[in-house]
Amino acid sequence: MSVLAKFQQLPECPVNDETLHMAFVGAYNQLALMGKRLKLDDLDQRVLDNCIAALEQIQTDVAVRLNHEVDGYNALTEALETMQEQLSELSPLKGEIARIRQEAQEKVEEAERAADMRAMQAEGKVIQAENAHNALVADFTTAQLALTNMTREFTTYRRKYPERMALEVQNKDNEISQMRADRKKESAIKQELQLKLNTADKEVGKERRLRADASAELFKTTALYNNLKERVEFHDGREDVQQYLLQTKDGSGDIGCYIYNFHFGLSVFHGVKDVSIETANFHFQIRTAMMLAMDVVPGIWGNPVFQLLPQLVGIWDTAINDDLHARIMARIQMDYPKLHQRILDGKAAPLSELVIPAKAANLLQKAGYETVADVGGELQCELLKIKGLGEQTVTDIKAAVNSWCIAWSRAHGDIENIKSNRVVRRKYQPENSDKAV
Repeated sequence: MSVLAKFQQLPECPVNDETLHMAFVGAYNQLALMGKRLKLDDLDQRVLDNCIAALEQIQTDVAVRLNHEVDGYNALTEALETMQEQLSELSPLKGEIARIRQEAQEKVEEAERAADMRAMQAEGKVIQAENAHNALVADFTTAQLALTNMTREFTTYRRKYPERMALEVQNKDNEISQMRADRKKESAIKQELQLKLNTADKEVGKERRLRADASAELFKTTALYNNLKERVEFHDGREDVQQYLLQTKDGSGDIGCYIYNFHFGLSVFHGVKDVSIETANFHFQIRTAMMLAMDVVPGIWGNPVFQLLPQLVGIWDTAINDDLHARIMARIQMDYPKLHQRILDGKAAPLSELVIPAKAANLLQKAGYETVADVGGELQCELLKIKGLGEQTVTDIKAAVNSWCIAWSRAHGDIENIKSNRVVRRKYQPENSDKAV
């Protein structure tokens, strides 16, 4: 009989994989049954779970090792079969093959012994795990006995001191009830205080609004007072009433003219709204010995705007116009400083700064107009008297003056709102900054 045949006819080990598996399953069931029978706390349950996990790891290691040995055994069997075939083909080498077979048999036996040794070691580990589990069970039993003893002592204490414990519980309940009542009372006080605070906030807000209104009214009154004060200081009732004598054409006598100052404005009249300040804080009046008077309003170029009486045409003294112009410029400098500066710049600006045809510029120069202010301060009806200027040309000249004013405002800032009184003008800006008058 060949070595392979003898090797294959070896008796099987009485402890096979199924036997080991059933042993481990029995150990698991015993541990699980112990966990169910005993009332374990969290710590004991964690220790028991760790034991089960260690036993599962041992089972896994044993299975891996046995599978490894089986794989080696199968590989060795395949090698022996291969060698048997080779020995059959090589009969001269049977002796050598027998020797090799013997060595292989010895190695197999040695491997089996090693496997048995490892199995014994695994069994030892299992025994150690069981001993550790038994020790844990003993500790758990001791803990249960201690818990039982403590429960018995607590029962004895409660039986011995029942009134004291009830009194302590009642005192604690009374304290809790008192604290709840105090908290409820404090909450009501807090709500009452919050309502008072809200009312106080409303009163404070109302008082602040009243104080703001009073402050605004005080500011307005102060501004009005300052305005009136400036006007009174400027015109203190001792105005210099200048007299001018006009010679009549027939030489029959002189006509006396007097200039009077007035501290309030007049509405624009006679269709000259585009060249005069509509509601200035002042105006003038020229009175004659003939009991006739001419109201004078300030022009936006500082020139006097009034309607000359027919009786005075031809004998009028232009020095009256110069005097009125000086008076108007003094008031404009005080009431409208930006407008005053624009008038001065217009007097310094040559006629060439107006974008008008060359022919119109020559006609204006020949008529004696040299600056922008000269043309801007002239009435349209007076410009139409210049020979060679028609209505369309005069309209274009006025438009050129208006364009010059817009350019000046962009470079130096807008002038004051000359359509409002002084107090309001201090608080508000002009509605249209690009619109020049």
